[in-house]
Amino acid sequence: MSYSLENIPYNLVICRYSEIALKKKNRWMFEQFLIGRISSLLGQIKKIKVTKIRGRVLIHYYDWSELSLEDRKTICDALKYVFGLDSFSFVIKTSPDMNEMSKFVMSTIGYVIEELRNQAGKRKELSFRVRVKRIDKSLCPKRDIEILLAEQILTKYEGLKVDLIDAELSLYCEIHEDVAFIFYNMEKGQKGLPSGSNPPVLALLSGGFDSPVAAYMMMRRGVFVDFLSFHSYPFTPKTTEEKVIKIVKHLNKYQGARRLFLCNLLEVQKEVCAKTFETFRTIHYRRLMFKLAEKIAIKNGNKALVTGESVGQVASQTITNLANIDNATEMLILRPVIGMDKESTMDIARKLGTFELSAVQVPDSCTVFSPSNPSTGAPLARILIGENRMNIEALLDIAWKSTVAVDVETGIETPITELFQE
Repeated sequence: MSYSLENIPYNLVICRYSEIALKKKNRWMFEQFLIGRISSLLGQIKKIKVTKIRGRVLIHYYDWSELSLEDRKTICDALKYVFGLDSFSFVIKTSPDMNEMSKFVMSTIGYVIEELRNQAGKRKELSFRVRVKRIDKSLCPKRDIEILLAEQILTKYEGLKVDLIDAELSLYCEIHEDVAFIFYNMEKGQKGLPSGSNPPVLALLSGGFDSPVAAYMMMRRGVFVDFLSFHSYPFTPKTTEEKVIKIVKHLNKYQGARRLFLCNLLEVQKEVCAKTFETFRTIHYRRLMFKLAEKIAIKNGNKALVTGESVGQVASQTITNLANIDNATEMLILRPVIGMDKESTMDIARKLGTFELSAVQVPDSCTVFSPSNPSTGAPLARILIGENRMNIEALLDIAWKSTVAVDVETGIETPITELFQE
């Protein structure tokens, strides 16, 4: 049910988590990460307070007064970008006294019925149910409370029928020892673990559909994600970089501001083209990309690399070639979408909001110099022979000096040599 019903005096938001509840002695740590993330997103609401009770995080004004419509919208929009939440609800906080609960239910449910009927084209008949959860077991059985409230509602409002499985209208009452929560909605959360509860990683971002989804899936595990992307300007247009910046800006909504590194790989690619067999060219690119990514990750404090690779999707992503790429670094490489097909990945991209951004067709650094017949099973020995023809350390130094950190909000670029003094 919409939080925007101004006649319902919502004075609290309750946030539920599921996976965090499975934690034992360190559960408090995950709760603090969750509270911290919510507090940072709601910092613009000066009188807001974020607290917790067992199994719940609470959002309310310091004086427990009714939440304004503007602040309700701000809270609802913000919570949709919080990892660790199973669901959240706008609620009326009252006492656990049966008469008080009944008073608030009967004074508010009419507005909910009216809105639902308007949404259903003025259809009078609606299905409803009452769901009670007792944290305090000393009160009368929850079944008795459900029946009592349902009878009062049925007596006052015509056209309602009880449906305990798939009701159009649900009234929820959550009763604690000294407080009760009444609400009509349960908004879905992002689930997962709260941001910052696991060490940060560096994601190699191509601008396609897969790598943004891979980054998002890692964020859901409580990981902060920084980004590294490659271009070959002027062989690739500025729109290649602009596309990646837009994707990162959107992904940062889910975690807060993180770094984007952009590397111009052009000079490195020219050397690879001149010194190696064409069929192995992409593997050489990828190995050098991962070597640079590892160096940046170490300097930046990232504990693993993340890619959007999926087994068999392209020539460089066969089992053999993935092993060849892994061989280039010692750092842990995480591939969240490794077993997913393209359709499944694109479904997630639509839900998280990167689909339209990724769908924009622009050249990338790999396609510009891609071989006409790429190897799907390059022998590692042949790859190493090709690398021996090049000065790998010199190429890495060129790539390092051709990398900048970009502030995706302002567009300001900082050379990596200034960011990390060697």
